[in-house]
Amino acid sequence: MSIKSIHLIVLLILLPCVLFSQEFIQGRLLDSVSKAPVVFANILLEGSSKGVISNEDGSFRIPMEFKSEYKGIIVSSLGYESVSVAMDALSEDRLNTIYLIPRTIALQETTVVGYTNRSLAKRIVRKAIRAIPRNFSKDPFSLVGYYRDYQQDKGAYLNLNESIVEVRDEGFRKSDAKTTKYQIYRLVKNEDFPRDTISSMSYDYESQNKVIAQGFLPSYNGNELVILRVHDAVRNYDIDSYSFVNNLRTDFVHNHDFQMGSDVYLDGEWLYSILFDTKKEDVGAKGRLIISKKDYAIYGLDYAAYQWEKERKVESPLADNPSQLIFHIQSEYRPYQGKMYLNYLSFSNRFVVRLPPAFMLKDITIDTINKLTWLEFNNPVNVSSTLDKEHYEIFFKKKRVAFELLTGHGEDYKVFIKPIFNSEKDETAYFANDRKAFKKHMVYKVKGLMDVYGNMLGYSEQKEYLQYREFFTQRILQGNENAENGVPMDKERPLFDHVVTDESVEAVQEYWMNTPLQQTGNTPK
Repeated sequence: MSIKSIHLIVLLILLPCVLFSQEFIQGRLLDSVSKAPVVFANILLEGSSKGVISNEDGSFRIPMEFKSEYKGIIVSSLGYESVSVAMDALSEDRLNTIYLIPRTIALQETTVVGYTNRSLAKRIVRKAIRAIPRNFSKDPFSLVGYYRDYQQDKGAYLNLNESIVEVRDEGFRKSDAKTTKYQIYRLVKNEDFPRDTISSMSYDYESQNKVIAQGFLPSYNGNELVILRVHDAVRNYDIDSYSFVNNLRTDFVHNHDFQMGSDVYLDGEWLYSILFDTKKEDVGAKGRLIISKKDYAIYGLDYAAYQWEKERKVESPLADNPSQLIFHIQSEYRPYQGKMYLNYLSFSNRFVVRLPPAFMLKDITIDTINKLTWLEFNNPVNVSSTLDKEHYEIFFKKKRVAFELLTGHGEDYKVFIKPIFNSEKDETAYFANDRKAFKKHMVYKVKGLMDVYGNMLGYSEQKEYLQYREFFTQRILQGNENAENGVPMDKERPLFDHVVTDESVEAVQEYWMNTPLQQTGNTPK
Protein backbone atom coordinates (compact mmCIF):
# COMPACT_ATOMS: atom_id res chain seq x y z
CA MET A 1 0.00 0.00 0.00
CA SER A 2 1.33 3.41 -0.98
CA ILE A 3 0.56 5.88 1.79
CA LYS A 4 1.44 9.53 1.79
CA SER A 5 1.58 11.09 5.26
CA ILE A 6 -0.09 14.46 5.42
CA HIS A 7 1.02 17.14 7.86
CA LEU A 8 -1.81 19.06 9.43
CA ILE A 9 -0.35 22.45 8.51
CA VAL A 10 -0.27 21.61 4.78
CA LEU A 11 -3.46 19.85 3.75
CA LEU A 12 -5.70 19.71 6.79
CA ILE A 13 -7.93 22.75 7.08
CA LEU A 14 -10.10 23.47 10.09
CA LEU A 15 -13.44 25.11 9.50
CA PRO A 16 -16.32 25.86 11.87
CA CYS A 17 -19.01 23.16 11.89
CA VAL A 18 -22.34 24.53 12.99
CA LEU A 19 -23.97 21.16 13.42
CA PHE A 20 -21.07 19.43 15.15
CA SER A 21 -21.99 16.70 17.61
CA GLN A 22 -19.83 16.37 20.70
CA GLU A 23 -19.80 12.60 20.26
CA PHE A 24 -17.99 12.56 16.90
CA ILE A 25 -14.95 13.84 15.08
CA GLN A 26 -16.25 15.10 11.75
CA GLY A 27 -14.39 15.44 8.48
CA ARG A 28 -14.75 15.99 4.77
CA LEU A 29 -12.67 14.66 1.86
CA LEU A 30 -12.01 16.88 -1.16
CA ASP A 31 -10.11 16.46 -4.41
CA SER A 32 -6.94 18.57 -4.10
CA VAL A 33 -7.25 19.77 -7.72
CA SER A 34 -10.98 20.23 -8.41
CA LYS A 35 -12.00 20.76 -4.75
CA ALA A 36 -14.97 18.43 -5.43
CA PRO A 37 -16.09 16.00 -2.70
CA VAL A 38 -14.48 12.56 -2.80
CA VAL A 39 -17.42 10.17 -2.57
CA PHE A 40 -17.33 6.61 -1.24
CA ALA A 41 -13.73 6.77 -0.01
CA ASN A 42 -12.54 4.36 2.70
CA ILE A 43 -11.57 5.84 6.06
CA LEU A 44 -9.93 3.02 7.99
CA LEU A 45 -8.94 3.14 11.67
CA GLU A 46 -5.20 2.49 11.54
CA GLY A 47 -4.23 -0.93 12.86
CA SER A 48 -7.75 -2.35 12.60
CA SER A 49 -10.20 -3.68 10.04
CA LYS A 50 -12.89 -1.18 11.07
CA GLY A 51 -13.74 1.93 9.17
CA VAL A 52 -16.33 4.10 7.48
CA ILE A 53 -17.03 5.34 3.95
CA SER A 54 -17.45 8.97 2.92
CA ASN A 55 -20.84 10.39 1.99
CA GLU A 56 -22.08 12.10 -1.15
CA ASP A 57 -20.63 15.41 0.08
CA GLY A 58 -17.33 13.77 1.07
CA SER A 59 -18.22 13.94 4.77
CA PHE A 60 -17.50 11.30 7.40
CA ARG A 61 -17.50 11.02 11.17
CA ILE A 62 -15.64 8.91 13.72
CA PRO A 63 -16.68 8.32 17.34
CA MET A 64 -14.75 10.57 19.70
CA GLU A 65 -13.63 7.67 21.93
CA PHE A 66 -11.61 6.18 19.07
CA LYS A 67 -9.20 9.10 19.19
CA SER A 68 -7.46 7.61 22.21
CA GLU A 69 -7.65 4.01 20.94
CA TYR A 70 -6.10 4.40 17.47
CA LYS A 71 -3.02 6.22 16.12
CA GLY A 72 -4.76 7.63 13.09
CA ILE A 73 -6.90 7.06 10.03
CA ILE A 74 -5.95 5.79 6.57
CA VAL A 75 -7.96 7.22 3.68
CA SER A 76 -8.05 5.44 0.32
CA SER A 77 -10.20 5.81 -2.77
CA LEU A 78 -10.15 4.65 -6.37
CA GLY A 79 -8.08 7.11 -8.39
CA TYR A 80 -6.31 8.76 -5.44
CA GLU A 81 -3.13 8.49 -3.42
CA SER A 82 -3.81 6.91 -0.02
CA VAL A 83 -3.41 9.29 2.91
CA SER A 84 -2.52 8.75 6.57
CA VAL A 85 -3.67 11.34 9.13
CA ALA A 86 -2.73 11.14 12.81
CA MET A 87 -5.57 11.22 15.34
CA ASP A 88 -3.82 14.02 17.20
CA ALA A 89 -4.11 16.14 14.05
CA LEU A 90 -7.90 15.84 13.97
CA SER A 91 -9.82 18.59 15.71
CA GLU A 92 -12.64 17.61 18.05
CA ASP A 93 -14.71 20.77 17.63
CA ARG A 94 -14.11 21.76 14.00
CA LEU A 95 -14.83 20.19 10.62
CA ASN A 96 -11.60 18.53 9.42
CA THR A 97 -11.14 18.92 5.67
CA ILE A 98 -8.65 16.52 4.09
CA TYR A 99 -7.48 16.87 0.49
CA LEU A 100 -6.76 13.74 -1.57
CA ILE A 101 -4.29 13.88 -4.45
CA PRO A 102 -5.64 12.33 -7.68
CA ARG A 103 -3.48 9.68 -9.35
CA THR A 104 -4.27 9.33 -13.03
CA ILE A 105 -2.70 7.84 -16.11
CA ALA A 106 -3.30 8.94 -19.67
CA LEU A 107 -5.35 6.57 -21.80
CA GLN A 108 -3.00 4.76 -24.11
CA GLU A 109 -3.78 2.49 -26.99
CA THR A 110 -3.43 -1.05 -25.63
CA THR A 111 -1.93 -3.48 -28.10
CA VAL A 112 -2.28 -7.20 -27.60
CA VAL A 113 -1.58 -9.48 -30.54
CA GLY A 114 -4.85 -10.70 -32.00
CA TYR A 115 -7.08 -8.31 -30.04
CA THR A 116 -8.60 -4.91 -30.78
CA ASN A 117 -9.41 -2.43 -28.01
CA ARG A 118 -13.01 -3.63 -27.82
CA SER A 119 -12.28 -7.33 -28.08
CA LEU A 120 -9.61 -7.05 -25.37
CA ALA A 121 -12.06 -5.27 -23.07
CA LYS A 122 -14.64 -8.00 -23.63
CA ARG A 123 -12.03 -10.69 -22.99
CA ILE A 124 -11.05 -9.11 -19.65
CA VAL A 125 -14.70 -8.86 -18.57
CA ARG A 126 -15.31 -12.52 -19.42
CA LYS A 127 -12.28 -13.54 -17.35
CA ALA A 128 -13.43 -11.41 -14.42
CA ILE A 129 -16.90 -12.96 -14.41
CA ARG A 130 -15.50 -16.50 -14.65
CA ALA A 131 -13.17 -15.68 -11.73
CA ILE A 132 -15.96 -14.62 -9.34
CA PRO A 133 -16.25 -18.06 -7.64
CA ARG A 134 -12.49 -18.04 -7.12
CA ASN A 135 -12.08 -14.43 -5.95
CA PHE A 136 -15.12 -14.14 -3.67
CA SER A 137 -15.74 -16.19 -0.53
CA LYS A 138 -17.56 -19.51 -0.87
CA ASP A 139 -17.54 -19.87 2.91
CA PRO A 140 -19.91 -18.12 5.37
CA PHE A 141 -19.07 -14.57 6.39
CA SER A 142 -20.75 -11.52 7.89
CA LEU A 143 -20.68 -7.87 6.92
CA VAL A 144 -21.46 -5.48 9.77
CA GLY A 145 -22.19 -2.04 8.49
CA TYR A 146 -24.15 1.16 8.27
CA TYR A 147 -27.35 1.04 6.23
CA ARG A 148 -29.56 3.97 5.30
CA ASP A 149 -32.38 4.81 2.96
CA TYR A 150 -33.73 8.24 2.12
CA GLN A 151 -35.15 10.44 -0.62
CA GLN A 152 -33.69 13.58 -2.13
CA ASP A 153 -35.58 16.63 -3.34
CA LYS A 154 -33.19 18.81 -5.37
CA GLY A 155 -30.27 17.57 -3.29
CA ALA A 156 -31.96 17.95 0.12
CA TYR A 157 -32.28 14.84 2.29
CA LEU A 158 -35.79 13.65 3.22
CA ASN A 159 -36.97 10.75 5.39
CA LEU A 160 -33.48 9.66 6.42
CA ASN A 161 -33.63 6.24 8.08
CA GLU A 162 -30.41 4.77 9.53
CA SER A 163 -29.41 1.40 10.89
CA ILE A 164 -26.53 -0.79 11.99
CA VAL A 165 -27.07 -4.20 10.40
CA GLU A 166 -25.18 -7.47 10.19
CA VAL A 167 -25.57 -9.31 6.88
CA ARG A 168 -24.92 -13.03 7.45
CA ASP A 169 -23.98 -14.43 4.05
CA GLU A 170 -23.62 -18.19 3.58
CA GLY A 171 -21.10 -17.71 0.78
CA PHE A 172 -21.19 -17.35 -3.00
CA ARG A 173 -22.06 -21.00 -3.55
CA LYS A 174 -25.52 -20.41 -2.06
CA SER A 175 -28.44 -18.21 -3.03
CA ASP A 176 -28.28 -14.79 -1.41
CA ALA A 177 -32.08 -14.32 -1.45
CA LYS A 178 -32.78 -17.73 0.10
CA THR A 179 -29.99 -18.16 2.66
CA THR A 180 -28.70 -14.72 3.75
CA LYS A 181 -29.97 -13.60 7.15
CA TYR A 182 -29.89 -10.21 8.83
CA GLN A 183 -29.42 -9.04 12.41
CA ILE A 184 -30.48 -5.50 13.35
CA TYR A 185 -28.55 -3.66 16.07
CA ARG A 186 -29.73 -0.08 15.77
CA LEU A 187 -32.62 1.69 14.03
CA VAL A 188 -33.08 5.45 13.83
CA LYS A 189 -35.66 7.49 11.96
CA ASN A 190 -33.59 10.65 11.88
CA GLU A 191 -35.76 13.59 12.94
CA ASP A 192 -32.96 16.10 12.32
CA PHE A 193 -33.80 15.90 8.62
CA PRO A 194 -37.25 16.73 7.14
CA ARG A 195 -39.89 14.00 6.99
CA ASP A 196 -42.17 13.92 3.95
CA THR A 197 -45.15 11.55 3.84
CA ILE A 198 -45.78 12.08 0.12
CA SER A 199 -42.38 10.88 -1.12
CA SER A 200 -42.21 8.01 1.41
CA MET A 201 -45.45 6.27 0.41
CA SER A 202 -45.31 2.87 -1.31
CA TYR A 203 -45.12 2.55 -5.07
CA ASP A 204 -48.61 2.60 -6.56
CA TYR A 205 -48.71 1.56 -10.21
CA GLU A 206 -52.47 0.98 -10.26
CA SER A 207 -53.50 4.57 -9.50
CA GLN A 208 -50.15 6.03 -10.63
CA ASN A 209 -49.74 7.98 -7.39
CA LYS A 210 -46.06 6.94 -7.15
CA VAL A 211 -44.22 5.29 -10.02
CA ILE A 212 -40.76 4.85 -11.50
CA ALA A 213 -40.62 6.47 -14.92
CA GLN A 214 -39.69 3.97 -17.62
CA GLY A 215 -39.39 1.17 -15.08
CA PHE A 216 -40.98 -1.12 -12.53
CA LEU A 217 -39.72 -2.04 -9.07
CA PRO A 218 -41.48 -4.69 -6.95
CA SER A 219 -42.20 -3.56 -3.40
CA TYR A 220 -40.53 -6.53 -1.63
CA ASN A 221 -43.00 -5.83 1.19
CA GLY A 222 -41.51 -2.38 1.69
CA ASN A 223 -38.09 -3.69 2.81
CA GLU A 224 -35.60 -1.37 1.11
CA LEU A 225 -32.59 -3.33 2.41
CA VAL A 226 -33.83 -6.45 0.60
CA ILE A 227 -34.34 -4.35 -2.54
CA LEU A 228 -30.74 -3.14 -2.25
CA ARG A 229 -29.28 -6.65 -1.91
CA VAL A 230 -31.21 -7.90 -4.93
CA HIS A 231 -29.41 -5.27 -7.01
CA ASP A 232 -25.88 -6.46 -6.18
CA ALA A 233 -25.16 -8.02 -9.58
CA VAL A 234 -21.79 -9.46 -8.51
CA ARG A 235 -23.18 -11.27 -5.44
CA ASN A 236 -26.10 -12.52 -7.56
CA TYR A 237 -23.92 -13.19 -10.60
CA ASP A 238 -25.63 -16.43 -11.63
CA ILE A 239 -29.29 -15.25 -11.46
CA ASP A 240 -31.24 -12.32 -12.92
CA SER A 241 -30.47 -9.08 -11.11
CA TYR A 242 -31.60 -5.97 -13.03
CA SER A 243 -31.99 -4.62 -16.57
CA PHE A 244 -29.88 -4.88 -18.69
CA VAL A 245 -27.35 -6.86 -16.72
CA ASN A 246 -29.84 -9.68 -16.29
CA ASN A 247 -27.74 -12.75 -15.46
CA LEU A 248 -24.19 -11.42 -15.09
CA ARG A 249 -22.63 -14.77 -15.90
CA THR A 250 -24.61 -15.55 -19.05
CA ASP A 251 -26.10 -12.27 -20.35
CA PHE A 252 -23.94 -9.29 -19.40
CA VAL A 253 -21.25 -9.61 -22.07
CA HIS A 254 -23.81 -10.37 -24.76
CA ASN A 255 -25.97 -7.36 -23.82
CA HIS A 256 -23.26 -4.65 -23.88
CA ASP A 257 -20.49 -3.12 -25.96
CA PHE A 258 -17.10 -2.68 -24.24
CA GLN A 259 -13.97 -0.60 -24.58
CA MET A 260 -10.80 -0.03 -22.57
CA GLY A 261 -10.74 3.03 -20.30
CA SER A 262 -7.86 4.69 -18.44
CA ASP A 263 -6.33 2.53 -15.72
CA VAL A 264 -7.41 3.34 -12.16
CA TYR A 265 -5.05 3.58 -9.18
CA LEU A 266 -5.76 2.07 -5.75
CA ASP A 267 -3.32 1.35 -2.91
CA GLY A 268 -0.23 1.09 -5.11
CA GLU A 269 -1.87 -0.97 -7.84
CA TRP A 270 -3.12 -0.01 -11.30
CA LEU A 271 -6.44 -1.64 -12.20
CA TYR A 272 -8.23 -2.15 -15.50
CA SER A 273 -11.08 0.27 -16.22
CA ILE A 274 -13.59 -1.20 -18.69
CA LEU A 275 -16.30 1.09 -20.08
CA PHE A 276 -19.53 -0.32 -21.46
CA ASP A 277 -22.88 0.79 -22.84
CA THR A 278 -26.06 -0.49 -24.42
CA LYS A 279 -29.33 0.82 -25.80
CA LYS A 280 -32.77 -0.78 -26.02
CA GLU A 281 -35.42 1.33 -27.75
CA ASP A 282 -35.73 4.57 -25.72
CA VAL A 283 -33.63 3.41 -22.75
CA GLY A 284 -29.83 3.42 -22.61
CA ALA A 285 -27.29 2.28 -20.04
CA LYS A 286 -23.65 3.15 -19.37
CA GLY A 287 -21.16 2.07 -16.77
CA ARG A 288 -17.70 0.98 -15.74
CA LEU A 289 -16.06 -2.15 -14.36
CA ILE A 290 -12.85 -1.95 -12.30
CA ILE A 291 -10.85 -5.20 -12.56
CA SER A 292 -7.55 -6.38 -11.12
CA LYS A 293 -4.73 -6.99 -13.60
CA LYS A 294 -3.35 -9.77 -11.39
CA ASP A 295 -6.26 -12.13 -10.72
CA TYR A 296 -9.17 -10.44 -12.56
CA ALA A 297 -10.99 -9.71 -9.30
CA ILE A 298 -13.85 -7.23 -9.70
CA TYR A 299 -13.22 -4.11 -7.61
CA GLY A 300 -16.15 -2.02 -8.81
CA LEU A 301 -19.29 -1.99 -10.91
CA ASP A 302 -20.97 1.32 -11.73
CA TYR A 303 -24.19 1.01 -13.74
CA ALA A 304 -26.70 3.70 -14.75
CA ALA A 305 -29.81 3.45 -16.93
CA TYR A 306 -31.40 6.56 -18.38
CA GLN A 307 -34.02 7.73 -20.86
CA TRP A 308 -32.48 8.01 -24.28
CA GLU A 309 -32.74 11.36 -26.07
CA LYS A 310 -32.09 11.16 -29.81
CA GLU A 311 -31.29 14.86 -29.99
CA ARG A 312 -28.69 14.73 -27.25
CA LYS A 313 -25.82 12.36 -26.64
CA VAL A 314 -25.42 11.37 -22.98
CA GLU A 315 -21.73 11.58 -22.12
CA SER A 316 -21.78 9.99 -18.66
CA PRO A 317 -24.00 7.62 -16.66
CA LEU A 318 -25.75 10.52 -14.96
CA ALA A 319 -24.94 13.20 -17.55
CA ASP A 320 -25.82 16.70 -16.37
CA ASN A 321 -29.56 16.20 -16.39
CA PRO A 322 -30.84 14.13 -13.43
CA SER A 323 -34.30 13.91 -15.00
CA GLN A 324 -32.85 11.46 -17.56
CA LEU A 325 -31.90 8.97 -14.84
CA ILE A 326 -33.95 5.83 -14.32
CA PHE A 327 -31.65 4.07 -11.87
CA HIS A 328 -28.01 4.15 -10.78
CA ILE A 329 -26.19 1.32 -8.98
CA GLN A 330 -22.68 1.70 -7.57
CA SER A 331 -20.79 -1.13 -5.90
CA GLU A 332 -17.23 -1.56 -4.75
CA TYR A 333 -15.35 -4.59 -3.41
CA ARG A 334 -12.07 -4.71 -1.54
CA PRO A 335 -9.67 -7.58 -0.76
CA TYR A 336 -9.52 -8.92 2.79
CA GLN A 337 -7.41 -11.94 3.76
CA GLY A 338 -7.26 -13.27 0.22
CA LYS A 339 -10.89 -12.80 -0.82
CA MET A 340 -13.01 -9.94 -2.16
CA TYR A 341 -15.81 -8.55 -0.01
CA LEU A 342 -18.44 -5.87 -0.49
CA ASN A 343 -17.18 -2.44 0.53
CA TYR A 344 -20.30 -0.45 -0.31
CA LEU A 345 -23.48 -0.77 -2.35
CA SER A 346 -25.67 2.14 -3.44
CA PHE A 347 -28.89 1.93 -5.45
CA SER A 348 -30.80 5.06 -6.43
CA ASN A 349 -33.74 5.57 -8.75
CA ARG A 350 -35.84 8.46 -9.93
CA PHE A 351 -39.54 8.32 -9.14
CA VAL A 352 -42.57 10.53 -9.71
CA VAL A 353 -45.39 11.21 -7.26
CA ARG A 354 -48.74 12.80 -7.91
CA LEU A 355 -49.16 15.69 -5.50
CA PRO A 356 -52.51 16.32 -3.79
CA PRO A 357 -54.59 18.87 -5.74
CA ALA A 358 -54.13 22.46 -4.56
CA PHE A 359 -57.86 23.13 -5.04
CA MET A 360 -60.26 20.47 -3.75
CA LEU A 361 -63.88 19.90 -2.78
CA LYS A 362 -63.93 19.42 0.99
CA ASP A 363 -67.55 18.62 1.76
CA ILE A 364 -71.14 18.59 0.54
CA THR A 365 -73.74 19.79 3.06
CA ILE A 366 -77.53 19.39 2.84
CA ASP A 367 -79.62 22.20 4.40
CA THR A 368 -82.90 20.42 5.14
CA ILE A 369 -84.57 23.61 6.45
CA ASN A 370 -83.89 25.90 3.48
CA LYS A 371 -83.88 23.02 0.97
CA LEU A 372 -80.40 23.86 -0.27
CA THR A 373 -77.11 22.12 -0.94
CA TRP A 374 -73.75 23.80 -0.61
CA LEU A 375 -70.36 22.66 -1.87
CA GLU A 376 -67.44 23.65 0.36
CA PHE A 377 -63.89 23.97 -1.02
CA ASN A 378 -60.48 24.23 0.61
CA ASN A 379 -59.66 27.59 -1.06
CA PRO A 380 -61.67 30.72 -1.88
CA VAL A 381 -63.54 30.17 -5.14
CA ASN A 382 -63.17 32.31 -8.25
CA VAL A 383 -66.81 33.45 -8.49
CA SER A 384 -66.84 33.86 -12.29
CA SER A 385 -65.88 30.20 -12.74
CA THR A 386 -68.85 29.04 -10.60
CA LEU A 387 -71.60 30.69 -12.66
CA ASP A 388 -71.55 28.28 -15.60
CA LYS A 389 -74.13 25.52 -15.04
CA GLU A 390 -72.20 23.31 -17.46
CA HIS A 391 -69.67 22.85 -14.66
CA TYR A 392 -72.13 20.81 -12.56
CA GLU A 393 -74.09 17.58 -12.87
CA ILE A 394 -76.36 16.24 -10.11
CA PHE A 395 -77.81 12.74 -9.97
CA PHE A 396 -80.14 11.28 -7.38
CA LYS A 397 -81.15 7.64 -7.54
CA LYS A 398 -79.45 7.55 -10.97
CA LYS A 399 -81.71 10.30 -12.31
CA ARG A 400 -80.41 13.70 -13.41
CA VAL A 401 -81.62 16.52 -11.16
CA ALA A 402 -82.28 20.08 -12.36
CA PHE A 403 -80.93 22.91 -10.19
CA GLU A 404 -80.40 26.63 -9.72
CA LEU A 405 -77.15 28.35 -8.76
CA LEU A 406 -77.57 30.85 -5.92
CA THR A 407 -75.39 33.96 -5.78
CA GLY A 408 -74.92 36.88 -3.42
CA HIS A 409 -74.46 34.73 -0.33
CA GLY A 410 -70.99 36.19 0.50
CA GLU A 411 -69.38 32.81 1.27
CA ASP A 412 -65.94 32.76 -0.42
CA TYR A 413 -65.36 29.03 0.05
CA LYS A 414 -68.83 27.79 -0.94
CA VAL A 415 -71.14 27.31 -3.91
CA PHE A 416 -74.89 27.16 -3.11
CA ILE A 417 -77.19 25.00 -5.20
CA LYS A 418 -80.98 24.61 -5.06
CA PRO A 419 -82.05 21.20 -6.46
CA ILE A 420 -85.36 21.12 -8.40
CA PHE A 421 -87.25 17.81 -8.28
CA ASN A 422 -90.09 16.60 -10.49
CA SER A 423 -91.67 14.63 -7.66
CA GLU A 424 -92.34 15.42 -4.03
CA LYS A 425 -91.26 11.89 -3.13
CA ASP A 426 -87.75 12.41 -4.50
CA GLU A 427 -87.48 15.82 -2.84
CA THR A 428 -88.53 14.35 0.51
CA ALA A 429 -86.04 11.50 0.16
CA TYR A 430 -83.26 13.89 -0.86
CA PHE A 431 -83.73 16.21 2.11
CA ALA A 432 -84.49 13.46 4.62
CA ASN A 433 -82.08 13.46 7.54
CA ASP A 434 -80.54 10.13 6.45
CA ARG A 435 -76.89 10.73 5.68
CA LYS A 436 -76.16 7.08 4.80
CA ALA A 437 -79.00 6.87 2.26
CA PHE A 438 -78.06 10.27 0.84
CA LYS A 439 -74.45 9.18 0.16
CA LYS A 440 -75.68 5.99 -1.45
CA HIS A 441 -78.06 7.67 -3.93
CA MET A 442 -76.51 11.11 -4.59
CA VAL A 443 -73.77 11.91 -7.12
CA TYR A 444 -72.32 15.39 -7.73
CA LYS A 445 -69.97 15.95 -10.67
CA VAL A 446 -68.10 19.24 -10.58
CA LYS A 447 -65.49 20.41 -13.10
CA GLY A 448 -64.01 23.57 -14.55
CA LEU A 449 -63.95 25.57 -11.31
CA MET A 450 -60.94 27.63 -10.29
CA ASP A 451 -59.87 29.18 -7.02
CA VAL A 452 -58.75 32.79 -6.60
CA TYR A 453 -55.10 31.65 -6.94
CA GLY A 454 -55.63 30.23 -10.42
CA ASN A 455 -55.67 26.53 -9.43
CA MET A 456 -58.00 24.25 -11.37
CA LEU A 457 -60.31 22.05 -9.29
CA GLY A 458 -58.87 18.54 -8.81
CA TYR A 459 -55.77 19.15 -10.92
CA SER A 460 -52.72 17.28 -9.59
CA GLU A 461 -49.15 18.22 -10.46
CA GLN A 462 -46.33 15.71 -10.49
CA LYS A 463 -43.04 15.97 -8.66
CA GLU A 464 -39.78 14.07 -9.12
CA TYR A 465 -37.63 12.69 -6.31
CA LEU A 466 -34.61 10.42 -6.01
CA GLN A 467 -34.78 7.34 -3.77
CA TYR A 468 -31.55 5.99 -2.23
CA ARG A 469 -30.66 2.76 -0.43
CA GLU A 470 -27.05 2.35 0.71
CA PHE A 471 -24.97 -0.11 2.71
CA PHE A 472 -21.41 0.63 3.88
CA THR A 473 -19.33 -2.17 5.35
CA GLN A 474 -17.60 -1.29 8.63
CA ARG A 475 -16.25 -4.74 9.51
CA ILE A 476 -15.88 -8.18 7.92
CA LEU A 477 -16.36 -11.27 10.08
CA GLN A 478 -15.30 -14.60 8.61
CA GLY A 479 -16.73 -18.04 9.28
CA ASN A 480 -19.33 -18.28 12.03
CA GLU A 481 -17.91 -15.30 13.89
CA ASN A 482 -20.63 -12.69 14.38
CA ALA A 483 -21.87 -9.99 16.70
CA GLU A 484 -24.47 -10.88 19.33
CA ASN A 485 -27.86 -9.78 20.67
CA GLY A 486 -29.16 -8.40 17.41
CA VAL A 487 -32.82 -8.60 16.42
CA PRO A 488 -33.45 -10.99 13.48
CA MET A 489 -34.89 -9.14 10.48
CA ASP A 490 -38.08 -10.41 8.91
CA LYS A 491 -37.60 -10.01 5.14
CA GLU A 492 -41.37 -9.83 4.70
CA ARG A 493 -41.60 -6.61 6.74
CA PRO A 494 -40.15 -3.12 6.25
CA LEU A 495 -36.80 -2.83 8.02
CA PHE A 496 -37.84 0.16 10.11
CA ASP A 497 -41.02 -1.55 11.37
CA HIS A 498 -38.81 -3.71 13.61
CA VAL A 499 -38.14 -2.92 17.26
CA VAL A 500 -34.55 -3.03 18.56
CA THR A 501 -33.77 -3.76 22.20
CA ASP A 502 -31.35 -1.82 24.40
CA GLU A 503 -29.16 -4.92 24.57
CA SER A 504 -28.74 -4.87 20.79
CA VAL A 505 -27.63 -1.24 20.86
CA GLU A 506 -25.13 -1.87 23.67
CA ALA A 507 -23.65 -4.87 21.81
CA VAL A 508 -22.43 -2.79 18.88
CA GLN A 509 -20.93 0.34 20.41
CA GLU A 510 -17.89 -0.19 18.16
CA TYR A 511 -20.02 0.52 15.06
CA TRP A 512 -21.57 3.87 14.23
CA MET A 513 -23.88 5.71 11.87
CA ASN A 514 -22.12 7.96 9.39
CA THR A 515 -24.95 10.50 9.22
CA PRO A 516 -24.51 13.06 6.39
CA LEU A 517 -23.76 16.67 7.23
CA GLN A 518 -26.86 18.85 7.27
CA GLN A 519 -25.25 21.85 5.64
CA THR A 520 -26.07 22.09 1.96
CA GLY A 521 -23.99 25.16 1.18
CA ASN A 522 -20.91 25.47 -0.97
CA THR A 523 -17.86 23.31 -0.59
CA PRO A 524 -15.35 24.82 1.87
CA LYS A 525 -12.49 26.70 0.24
